[in-house]
Amino acid sequence: MAASISQGRAHLITLGAFVCFGLMSPLCKWAMAGGLVSGVSMACFRLCGAAALFWLASLAVPRQRIERGDWKHLVIMSLCGMGINQFCYVLGVQYTSPTNACVITTSTPVFTFVLSAVFLHAAVTLRRVAGLAIAATGALILILGSQVQGGRAGNPLGDAICLFSQFSVSFYFVFFSGVIQKYHPLVLMRWLFLISAVLTAPFWMPGLSVLPWHRLGMPEILGTLYVVFFGSFVSYLLMIVGQRYLEPPTVTAYNYIQPVIAAAAGIMLGVDVLTWQKVAAVALIAAGVWAISRRR
Repeated sequence: MAASISQGRAHLITLGAFVCFGLMSPLCKWAMAGGLVSGVSMACFRLCGAAALFWLASLAVPRQRIERGDWKHLVIMSLCGMGINQFCYVLGVQYTSPTNACVITTSTPVFTFVLSAVFLHAAVTLRRVAGLAIAATGALILILGSQVQGGRAGNPLGDAICLFSQFSVSFYFVFFSGVIQKYHPLVLMRWLFLISAVLTAPFWMPGLSVLPWHRLGMPEILGTLYVVFFGSFVSYLLMIVGQRYLEPPTVTAYNYIQPVIAAAAGIMLGVDVLTWQKVAAVALIAAGVWAISRRR
């Protein structure tokens, strides 16, 4: 990517990344609505498909050797950032609504703040504590208010699984920033996705072997292709470009459009419903995360 890219284009690229993220949960839900593709199988497609695409893309960058001491970090990173995170997120989407899943993704900065304060001794202020309480209230409203209504509304189990996936990825952001800065993003991503696919193989291989391939229709095929290509590969590439030209608070601010995109697409596809609890949860979590991440 050329260094002369404008700020306007950088914003459009970053917006595109989060639109891809926002559309992923309703299209993932759409692909699994027929009951042929399970959350475990979808997680397999996402991890293995993204690994293959990143390996192909990494052929275009100079070769870079991973230092021996960093392999143990890559294993933990692959589990926290890809394996557990993406596996649990897709599995959670199988049970809950796309909007709920997207709203819960906004809790990542909250978990990151707590871990940073506990382990890295980050500054703890009254404003940040208040923001944490507000965001936690929004998450509780979302999870406790979830009820199954024709299979389209939220579900406490699915919400809890998605919440755990965001807790897992917070470790990735807090403890491994040094390794992330050391290697080219494509080189790092290809190894992280490959390791996570291998480590989670015992969980997805049994379900994949009994998948009724001959019965898969257009929703299953198109939804899966979107999750693999746009929801995983393209979105991560666009994020890499955005992080090079925009400040981190600016990039993370785009995270708040995900619930809006997911709700609109989910309602149009008939796999989601809009409730006042979700509107309140979006407002509270967004306000809490803003209070935590805002800088003077």
